[in-house]
Amino acid sequence: MSITIRQAAQSDLEGLVPLCVEYCNSDGHTVNEDLIRSGVAGLLNDSSNGFMLVACDEHGNLVGYAAVSTGWSIEIGGADYVLDELFVQRQGEGIGRQLVVAVEHRCVEFGVRRIFLETEKENERARSLYRRLGFAEDDSVWMSKELER
Repeated sequence: MSITIRQAAQSDLEGLVPLCVEYCNSDGHTVNEDLIRSGVAGLLNDSSNGFMLVACDEHGNLVGYAAVSTGWSIEIGGADYVLDELFVQRQGEGIGRQLVVAVEHRCVEFGVRRIFLETEKENERARSLYRRLGFAEDDSVWMSKELER
């Protein structure tokens, strides 16, 4: 199958939301379509937040995406982006690998110094892919806190 990787556009919003819902379901996350729509729109409408790449099949159908958000690190003296989500509908066909490589190229164009990503502990398949692509597990422990508005 022929896959094309391209920058996501505002016109992709309605096609991306179901893929993001599918991602959340597959990872056991709570699904809130309003939050998903807002999160995707924030990347599509404002490049200062980051960017999204989409994988399209030969018919132009969206079959995967990568969502990348911006960050900054004093420790490395510049931008460190987060590969926030990577999802492909059909695993084992190299689509995820193509998306990650495209993310890396885009980040290099932007002068990004480091890319972070997070995986679930039990997702060995994803970590194996990331290791093959040169990512290394580190000793840092990410912590989070939901903030109330």
